[in-house]
Amino acid sequence: MEWAYNDILLKTVLEETPSFKAVYDLAERKYKYINQVGLKMFELSDISELETVYPETFRKDGSDIADHIRLTDPSIFQNTRIEEALFRTHSGKEIWGTMQVSLFEVDNKQYYLIRIRDTSHRKESEQLIRDGENRFEALFMHAAIGIIMVDKEGKIILSNRFANVIFGYQVGELIGQQLEILIPQNVRASHKDTYKKYTDRPQSRPMGVGLDLKGRRKDGTLFPVEISLSHFSQGETPYFISFINDATFKKQAEYELLGKNSEIKKLNESLEKEVINRTNALVETLKTLEESKRELEIALSREKELGELKSRFVSMASHEFRTPLTTILSSASLLEKYPTESEQEKRDKHISRIKSSVGNLTDILEEFLSVGKLEEGKIQAQNSEFDLKELISETILDLKSIVKPGQVIEQHHNGEAFVFLDKSLLRKIIINLCSNAIKFSPEEAVIHINTRLEEAKFSISVIDSGIGISEEDKKYLFIRFFRGANVTNLQGTGLGLHIVARYAELMKGKVSVESKLNVGTTFTIDFDLR
Repeated sequence: MEWAYNDILLKTVLEETPSFKAVYDLAERKYKYINQVGLKMFELSDISELETVYPETFRKDGSDIADHIRLTDPSIFQNTRIEEALFRTHSGKEIWGTMQVSLFEVDNKQYYLIRIRDTSHRKESEQLIRDGENRFEALFMHAAIGIIMVDKEGKIILSNRFANVIFGYQVGELIGQQLEILIPQNVRASHKDTYKKYTDRPQSRPMGVGLDLKGRRKDGTLFPVEISLSHFSQGETPYFISFINDATFKKQAEYELLGKNSEIKKLNESLEKEVINRTNALVETLKTLEESKRELEIALSREKELGELKSRFVSMASHEFRTPLTTILSSASLLEKYPTESEQEKRDKHISRIKSSVGNLTDILEEFLSVGKLEEGKIQAQNSEFDLKELISETILDLKSIVKPGQVIEQHHNGEAFVFLDKSLLRKIIINLCSNAIKFSPEEAVIHINTRLEEAKFSISVIDSGIGISEEDKKYLFIRFFRGANVTNLQGTGLGLHIVARYAELMKGKVSVESKLNVGTTFTIDFDLR
């Protein structure tokens, strides 16, 4: 009877399975059938590829089915034979599998039914387990710290090589012994209580918690140890692990370190005292140097400032003195040319010019003297109570001799009449500000003096409609000898506003200015009378 490859039974038995299934003809020594799972497992598209790819075998070692079964006479073969082997696929990939061979007959012809289950994953898992066990054993046995595992009764279950060495025992000699064998005699009784408490409520304890512990060697000698504890359970059985380090050298080092630290502490104390003494000396030296530096900087600053002042003074004086002196000289010379009585009017004109020039010189000298007295601290505010409106009225009368044709000075006051300030200094401030307003304002201009006195606040403003002050010049207005860029052709020393600011400062006043070129200027001084 011919073997039926495509009948329903074949498909059911061989195809409906997740593993390799094949029929091998023992007489012809070739495969008659391989299911689709088997072809896919060995990366074949058809059974015909076996002749070129796998002549007679799938096994990596090259042995065929007969070699696998190790039979020369199939009649000896009984039922089923199972063997695990390493197989290879078409691409050379290796697969571990369990090969099951069963003998059966069809029309007196013998066949093998072959089944191969892929066991590669199981093999890999087993290998991983073996590798893990080997690594654990290597870690446990070759760790550079003593490891001892005991059960709840304190019997030693495992001890590694390092633990055997530090306690002086041979390999395996500690197994089965009670843990107390490693404990000094004088603390064994208390250790039993401590151990029981620990096993009842176990917890991990790190090494180096400050306990002074000792271990007992086989020869009875004691040595310092450091111990950390851990625990785990296997099923319902608890186990306890001690990690033990021989602290002999560490203790010796600690004792030596304590001695060194004591010496270092004494040395540090001595050094600290020396450092403190030298630091104090250095601080005093630095203070002296700093003071000398400040004094030198102040002296240099004053010297520089004095040099600048001298330079400005020479420049200003050469200009401001020359003009009135030239006028005096020319007018005095011209007086000689008008000796007759009929020429008295011409003489009076030149005499007036001489008087005016002398007055200008007097004003310049007065400003110089005022600056000098201020710098020397010779001028102090002498406050007294006086009628403010009366003072301003008198000052306006004094200014009439210098007003330009058509110019008018108007007074406006709000608040109380009497103020408590230095009358003389305030009068000089008003004259200075009004003189500037008259000088820098055109003819027919109105100059306003506005005052306000309320409670402890007093303010005075002088407002003109003159040539104004640029924004750039405002920053330097109160510096000695400074004159704006738009007034260089007008007579002046550049000291007036500096003096005004200093006088105001003596009376707790502060000067501010608002100005616009070719529109006018307002100077305001605010006094705090408290």
